[in-house]
Amino acid sequence: MIKSIEKVVKWALEELDMYSDDAHAMIMRTGMAESGYRAIEQNGGPAIGFFQVEPATMGDTMENYVMYRPEIKTKLFALGFDEVDSKYRLMSNIALQAAFCRLKYRRDSKPLPKWNDTEGQAKYWKRVYNSELGKGTVEHFLEANKNYNISYED
Repeated sequence: MIKSIEKVVKWALEELDMYSDDAHAMIMRTGMAESGYRAIEQNGGPAIGFFQVEPATMGDTMENYVMYRPEIKTKLFALGFDEVDSKYRLMSNIALQAAFCRLKYRRDSKPLPKWNDTEGQAKYWKRVYNSELGKGTVEHFLEANKNYNISYED
């Protein structure tokens, strides 16, 4: 199943014109840390999808980032986004989940860590995606990804 999700994530990132090996690996490892690709609703919380995007984060991304980038908005709608039932569209659409995960990282001023720097990705995930207030830890990210292998041609 992971290989199929890798394909969907790659396609979604390409559709957004935001694909790189570094982005692909960051998104895939985020999913491993957030849900292990086993849950589309957070147990006792608001986050949804494999990448555990919170509806408030999705709304903030649309309102304060995508609104000023109509080309991204068009691409999100092409992936299946709609404001009317955005929560359910996100929950049921892996490509949209990957897109909003990527946009969360895209809004950060620092570059993504290299695809093969799992420790750097863990620290980046904690700072940008999970935040200082989040329950996740760098150690959790590393543990969640210890058996996940991804590689790209150098």
